[in-house]
Amino acid sequence: MSKLTSLARAISDLNEGLVMDLVKHRLEMGATPLDIVEECRTGMIEVGERYSRGEYFLGDLVLSAEIFQEVMQVLAPALDKKTARKPLGRIVFGTVEGDIHDIGKNITISLLRCHGFEVQDLGVNVPPDKFVHSLNETGASVLCLSILLSSCFEALRRTVSLVRLFDREKKIKILIGGLVNEKVREYSGADGWVTDARRGVTICQKWIGVL
Repeated sequence: MSKLTSLARAISDLNEGLVMDLVKHRLEMGATPLDIVEECRTGMIEVGERYSRGEYFLGDLVLSAEIFQEVMQVLAPALDKKTARKPLGRIVFGTVEGDIHDIGKNITISLLRCHGFEVQDLGVNVPPDKFVHSLNETGASVLCLSILLSSCFEALRRTVSLVRLFDREKKIKILIGGLVNEKVREYSGADGWVTDARRGVTICQKWIGVL
């Protein structure tokens, strides 16, 4: 693993005060919001690895997510300026019904917005009909579904099925992320799957036609 930057290290160490100081310094030095989010994302990956090794616990994961959200609040003004122009595309994003995990979702949404996408965040535990309503309301061409509980695979499939009924010509691309693989994609009927936020952004860019 490559050496962590000071900001990524501060995130991985859950050093909230240092993280905020470094973010403000990065902005003053002219760093882009995308660069800052990428450093934070690297730190969040390290947090996840420490959790997997048993060095961190659930409360530490929650704290890291809270720190990340604080960073995004600081970056919000710069992001608003960046996204004031016409968005590259519209995306509806949410965690499927029965699942309340949102760390991966929030990181991916932040990256998508940094790249110029307009994202409608529906939150967690979202019923299938709410996704369809939002797609109809926003005219979004991409739906991103987050899932981290295998017990919610059926809810995932129901959501995709309902969207397909609404969008019979399959103009809307569906991307699933989290605890997924090719078998889950096939089971759900989605168009693609990812376990990495950066890869998710790349796929959305390709589907929108900017790559």
